[in-house]
Amino acid sequence: MPKASVRMAYAYDRLRAYPPEVAGRIATAIGNALGVRGEEAVLLELGVGTGRIALPLIARGYRYLALDKDPAMLEVFRQKVAGVMRKVRLLEADARAIPLPDESVHGVIVVHLWHLLPDWPKALAEALRVLKPGGVLLEGWDEMEAEEERLIQERWRSLVEAEGVGVVRGLHRKRLEEVEEALKRLGLRPKTKQVVQWREERTLRQALEALEERLYSFTQAVPEEVHERIMPELWAWAEREFGHLDRPFILERGFTLRTTRMA
Repeated sequence: MPKASVRMAYAYDRLRAYPPEVAGRIATAIGNALGVRGEEAVLLELGVGTGRIALPLIARGYRYLALDKDPAMLEVFRQKVAGVMRKVRLLEADARAIPLPDESVHGVIVVHLWHLLPDWPKALAEALRVLKPGGVLLEGWDEMEAEEERLIQERWRSLVEAEGVGVVRGLHRKRLEEVEEALKRLGLRPKTKQVVQWREERTLRQALEALEERLYSFTQAVPEEVHERIMPELWAWAEREFGHLDRPFILERGFTLRTTRMA
């Protein structure tokens, strides 16, 4: 397993995690949306990552199928659930070819994944295929806003573009809209609700580390050599612009859940 992949998995775990009370409220919203009665609910998460959505649901007793194509992410997740593996099955697989039979799960969870897949309709079709009648597709995403983080990301983009490389932003939002339209064309009725808002303290150093470890999807298409070349310039600029990099700022965050029930 490449060391860079392992490092990125641990960085993701540290910098993109939810506070425990927020994770609990997200789990409650998902459980309420499932509405399973009289049988043990089985959940499948596509792109489980290091388990920030999964862990509180597993703690509540759900049977959990955790799918990810990145072995480094799955390894971090596996370490966390070592004591409850009887309730968990790890699937190292691609979301566009889910290794499960038709109509086998009560809920499919998809958080920050569609925009990473150029042929996302295949993954959507697979997600709907494995859902039981009356099952629920549960799509979630974060909203984050802080002026300091925006300025750092804009500076990163300007440095990348000065190297002759374009940066595409906004694909995540566009893809969510495309998926919603696809669901409606199938006669389904997606319902969207923000389930929790919170404020979080973050440091300038952490904002820079998130970019350096390429935790945001808009960084993925930038060639590695370009990214490595501009990062020292970005760190130096941030020190000149902001001063002490361990100075905290407030990040406004929210989590939105879109639920679509099968007929």
